[in-house]
Amino acid sequence: MTKRIVCLLALSLSSVWSQRVTDRRSAEIRGGGGEGKCTIEVEVDDVAEVEIVGPNAAIRTLNGSPATFRRFQCNQQMPNRPEQFRFKGIDGRGRQELVRSADDGGRAIIRIEDSKGGREGYTFDIFWRGGSGYGGGGGPRDGGPRGGGYERGNRGGSRGGYEDDDWNDGWGNGNGWTNNGGFSFEGGRRDSGSYRDRNGDRRRLDAARVFIENSGAVTVSFSSDSGRVEFAGRVERRQGRRIFAQVRGGGMFGLMEIEMSSRANVSRISLSAVGLNWSN
Repeated sequence: MTKRIVCLLALSLSSVWSQRVTDRRSAEIRGGGGEGKCTIEVEVDDVAEVEIVGPNAAIRTLNGSPATFRRFQCNQQMPNRPEQFRFKGIDGRGRQELVRSADDGGRAIIRIEDSKGGREGYTFDIFWRGGSGYGGGGGPRDGGPRGGGYERGNRGGSRGGYEDDDWNDGWGNGNGWTNNGGFSFEGGRRDSGSYRDRNGDRRRLDAARVFIENSGAVTVSFSSDSGRVEFAGRVERRQGRRIFAQVRGGGMFGLMEIEMSSRANVSRISLSAVGLNWSN
């Protein structure tokens, strides 16, 4: 019985680990006018998804060994809402598919499936013509990661790590902040917001709880008319009082925006992928 429990636990942990972001990359902008273009090269073993937002990209391993970037080069930064967005697979033995276009909210997601054993290199291009300006911020002016991209950090020397103050830069020292520099909030009321469930039905959201660890790990939960709704993920960047985090929970995932009205309170939470909007 004990051996069986250990095996089940190992499989569960393996599943959770396999769906985490395993590499991040900021675009190398080489310049050039005309049509916007980025070339991205990755290594994948089994299944992974590449998400591109403005000048930044992250790769999430869904199955197999951790997927990584080889190259991310652009002639210009992809705007927030590019026009005539297109995707073209260049090489790789498996399947490449655009599962979310960047003209639908500024995020492009490419899914790669490599059915044969071992790692394989995949290259693809994305193209666009014009579009609205990128509003992701994240540069030094807004207190986001330095250099306008993802910080590699120095926490254990791991890829995609966070330095102690990368996400908050010490902003805030009110009641909402814990002793180690994290942020905690609990508040709201009945009918503070709503979201779409898996069936597309609109559901009510009530009170919310938000906790952001000093490391950048995020937990957001809501009470609702259908029970508890919970998300977990990690901060990607900060723009002023707005925190942007990749989250997942209950079969839902995407880029969540958390806006703080003060150093101890959250005024608004949104997750456009499921039409989630909550306000305090």
